[in-house]
Amino acid sequence: MLHMSRVERQYSAAFLIVFLAAVLVNILSQFPAFPPQIHLPSSLLYCFLIIAWAETVALRIVHRRIRRQLIAVAVFLLLLFVTRICRYVLFKHSPAIMRYLWYLYYTPFAAMPMLSLSTAYCVGRDEHAGLSGLVKVLWLIAGALMLSILTNDLHHFALTFEGTLAGNDLVHYHWLYYVLFLWAFAVTLGAFLLLVRRCRLSQCRKLWYIPILPSSAALALIILYHVVGGSPRVLGISLYNIQEIYLALFIGLWEGSIKIGLIPSNSGYNTLFERTRINAEIKNARGETVYRSLDYFDAAGREDQRVSAYPIKGGSVTWSEDRSAVNRINRDLEDALEQIREENVLIEEENRVSAEKARYETQNRLYDRIARHVRPQLTRIDEALNDDGGSAENLRFCLLLGTYCKRCSNLMLIAGERREISTNELWLSIRESAESLKGFGIDCELINAAPKDLPSEWIIAAYDVFEAVLESALESASALSVKIAPSQAVLLSIETDGAPPSAEAVGLPDPALRLSVFEEDETAHIRLSTGGADHG
Repeated sequence: MLHMSRVERQYSAAFLIVFLAAVLVNILSQFPAFPPQIHLPSSLLYCFLIIAWAETVALRIVHRRIRRQLIAVAVFLLLLFVTRICRYVLFKHSPAIMRYLWYLYYTPFAAMPMLSLSTAYCVGRDEHAGLSGLVKVLWLIAGALMLSILTNDLHHFALTFEGTLAGNDLVHYHWLYYVLFLWAFAVTLGAFLLLVRRCRLSQCRKLWYIPILPSSAALALIILYHVVGGSPRVLGISLYNIQEIYLALFIGLWEGSIKIGLIPSNSGYNTLFERTRINAEIKNARGETVYRSLDYFDAAGREDQRVSAYPIKGGSVTWSEDRSAVNRINRDLEDALEQIREENVLIEEENRVSAEKARYETQNRLYDRIARHVRPQLTRIDEALNDDGGSAENLRFCLLLGTYCKRCSNLMLIAGERREISTNELWLSIRESAESLKGFGIDCELINAAPKDLPSEWIIAAYDVFEAVLESALESASALSVKIAPSQAVLLSIETDGAPPSAEAVGLPDPALRLSVFEEDETAHIRLSTGGADHG
């Protein structure tokens, strides 16, 4: 994790050279041969360093919240030096403004430790996750400390001034000042310990001492600064100021943490990109190639390569994916689907043939059943047609039996499709058979009640009963009265002056049906009832 590329080493060396140059300018500018504004040249160099470091943070740190908080640390560091320039150069003749600029120094001292703690808390967490309750409470404490320093004129718990603010010897520090620095030290140390704890890579945690070295040196200089009561001097020359030590402390702490990997960054990604086996290239905003992978080749127009592009900061990245395996699988799937479609056609045809065969078999069984059912009438028709005597009468008799065969077959065909049949179908069948009675001189009265649906076996049985009555009373009857479903319990009621059939001679297909036959006043009464009981 500590390995740095040649470019990174050059940047680090340039940063250190500019920092040492700023320190040297600060020292040299205090000699009589130089202008008296000792803080302006060095402060400008330090501002340049801070801005340059913030720019590298914006380029290296991918995590949005960590990047923003580290840039905020740089902003507060920049505020230290801007405040110093305002105090010693721009407003040095205004004691009131100088006093509040002095107070403004301590705002970054309270804010930077809390930004460090927030940064450490965000490591290893989603960039959209919020801060914990403890961190929010510590931010409230930091805000209270900053507000207390800025309102020092109301209570003087932090500082008191004497004279006209011409030098540090006119400032007296009180308990709130030391509370602020002890609190800032504790929060900064806690931020680093939390950062080490949240890091999941043991090889990074083993290098914890690398960011501590510059930070410890800066902390020692801060302690020395407070012990001697200001900037240490040698032969009357100020060696350093508190602002540049804070710069070394926080930039050293966070830059060292980035270098050893405690904070995830994209350092070295260009080398990794160049060595990767993917087929990709990165172009700048002008469309010029900046980086290419090791196995890069132009995949445009190739059938098995899918080329994609995505805009990035400063340009775009283009890559291609080898789709040959996917295309081969898709072709295999197409072949398999085609086979399945062909098999489905065969299966559908087989199912159609099976359904057709089942339909024919069902129809054949139904036709066989119809043939068995009307066989006695067909036999009698055949016998009547073969009888030479009484031809006209035989024809009328055959017409009567033929009508029954036709209508009974129709009822049985309907029954093959439906479980129930309307009594209207029974009425139509009986009416057609009754019309055949006119040739025998028999009057038939037919009464049909309100139509209703009944089981098909019952309707066929009722028509069979009517046919049996006709055949039995054909030679002796002069009139018939037929009522279809005259009541809820009676399915068919017949009255005739002819000879009725016996109840035993008529077979009923359902035990729920009962046929009753009796004579009263030389009139035969035949009733087909439902419910298995005689409801006469």
